[in-house]
Amino acid sequence: MRSNSLPLFLLLSLAGLLCLMPVWYFFLAPWLAVPVFYMAGEALSNLFHWVVIYQPTGTQATLLTSLQFIAEQGQGRSGKLAPVVEYRIHGYGLVMLWAMLLASRPAALVQKLLLGTGAMLVVSAVSVALQWLNEVFNRSGAHVLAQTRAPTWLVEAVEFGFHFNLFIFTALAPVLLWVLMNRPFVQALWSDAMVVPPRAARSDQPE
Repeated sequence: MRSNSLPLFLLLSLAGLLCLMPVWYFFLAPWLAVPVFYMAGEALSNLFHWVVIYQPTGTQATLLTSLQFIAEQGQGRSGKLAPVVEYRIHGYGLVMLWAMLLASRPAALVQKLLLGTGAMLVVSAVSVALQWLNEVFNRSGAHVLAQTRAPTWLVEAVEFGFHFNLFIFTALAPVLLWVLMNRPFVQALWSDAMVVPPRAARSDQPE
């Protein structure tokens, strides 16, 4: 795509996003969630002794733990903590990347689609893991946190990482990947932006 086609690129990206999002949300998300939950679940299972198992069901997955959770204080009701995550909250950046790549049509498009999909699945897995950890460390009470024996710096890092990822990086990651995989297009845009139009150049010259 020519660098002077920026408005067309934006229009095609938006159209692609609107067309691909329902397909991803209703049909592809349950399949794409499988590797995401596998990576996140296996990572936490190997890093934290209190993780028992993870159970994926469609686009949701439950992390079963050995942590005792007091559900209703004062009534003696308690159970094992089992936070649930939804893949579609963290995975929509993949559709953004698809739409931008299809709109700009870079060289080796198929390879870049596959590479970008793999990278975004890893990003989504990190997002899922951060949400699980944030539920355990920061949303389940001091009683649960004490059982994990997690250091303060880890608790704060998880809280920061969860919010940064949820509100910023989930949407920023596909843009960064697109820039890395489509540098000629971006460089052409930058070069055109640095060129002074002839009429503007003449108007700057003293008479």
